Amino acid sequence: MTTMIFHGGKLLDPRKPDLQEGLEVLIEDGLVKEVSDTPLKSDAAQRIDLDGRTLCPGLIDAHVHMFMNEMNLGLARTVPITYASAKAAFVLKGMLMRGFTTVRDMGGGDYGMRDASDAGYIETPRLFVSNRFITQTGGHGDFRERSVVNEDYACCSASELFTIVADGLPEVLKAVRNELRKSADQIKVMLSGGVASPNDPLNSLQYRMDELRAIVEEAERWGVYVAGHAYSDDAIKRGLEAGIRSIEHGNFIQPETARDMAQRDAYLVPTLITYEITKRLGAASGKSADSRAKNDLVHAAGLESLEICRAAGVPIGYGTDLSMHTQQWQCDGLALQAEVMSPQGAIAAATITNAQVLRQEGKLGELVPGAHADLLVVDGDPYKDLSVFADGGPNLAAIMKGGVFYKNTLA
Repeated sequence: MTTMIFHGGKLLDPRKPDLQEGLEVLIEDGLVKEVSDTPLKSDAAQRIDLDGRTLCPGLIDAHVHMFMNEMNLGLARTVPITYASAKAAFVLKGMLMRGFTTVRDMGGGDYGMRDASDAGYIETPRLFVSNRFITQTGGHGDFRERSVVNEDYACCSASELFTIVADGLPEVLKAVRNELRKSADQIKVMLSGGVASPNDPLNSLQYRMDELRAIVEEAERWGVYVAGHAYSDDAIKRGLEAGIRSIEHGNFIQPETARDMAQRDAYLVPTLITYEITKRLGAASGKSADSRAKNDLVHAAGLESLEICRAAGVPIGYGTDLSMHTQQWQCDGLALQAEVMSPQGAIAAATITNAQVLRQEGKLGELVPGAHADLLVVDGDPYKDLSVFADGGPNLAAIMKGGVFYKNTLA
């Protein structure tokens, strides 16, 4: 790895409301070594002139599905794992080239893809994986059509990667232990109905409280936290009571529940852009008419849920939950969140707050000594115009992960 000093530009510190002038940043051995307001000197360092551009920490998407790449999720049963893995590698490379240097996969992505990335066989963001999410029979993770009466989950197809159906304490304990055995970074459980699943009502409450508490206890004994898919206020309440640490989506949360969430130091990871794009595309989204009707409900409640959580002091992250044919809009969710949180707030959500979600404070989401050298060089001021991140990254002059350039158009 090359030792580098970035100078001559502005630094975006997501904790501060304005870009910082006159700072130099030393990168060494893949880490941020020093940030200084006086010129840095190093005989070994290559000096890189930013020419007035903005140096920004790499973005973090805390809700992706690297294998969710069929317009109709039911078709995943027809896709072999080998083909699905090639598509996932392609999708992940696209995320990296849009400036997302870290992503948290919330179902499907496993240690194999993470290890392949770490070994350098595929170019991806830094990966935090859930392996398979855990669902009850008929729950949001059970994508079988009603006509399917057996327990076949299409072994060796892409659908096998997504979900494990477990009912009752012995089964849920075994399911959690199995994903922990496979080195999941976090456990994902379904607390309520969802948009994409064919059979469960959106407001259904999934899993008994004893099952949820067992899932959380099992994960915590391993040093891992649990994230919960939830839309309805009652589902969120039950998840918080069980010890769920991050609520995914959360569109129908109410003020009292948000206040409880803030007191418990739980996180909200909204995914507003996926509802917006589904609404915009209609039938071309690949969603069924039933799913599109459910999408209309969560779409209408999305921004209000952010207002409620922001007012209550809930830490709000950033997620997208998009599929392959909609990944091009991955950055556009920043502008949606900015309608409630401001551009700085949206960027903070996708950097320092998501780093907290990942338990990577000081390592990801900001350029401070000891952090990974995951950074972007941006033409423009993101605080004034979030569209600098849009359209697949043409305004990104450079993209670095771990001290290695994946894009570099700087002189």
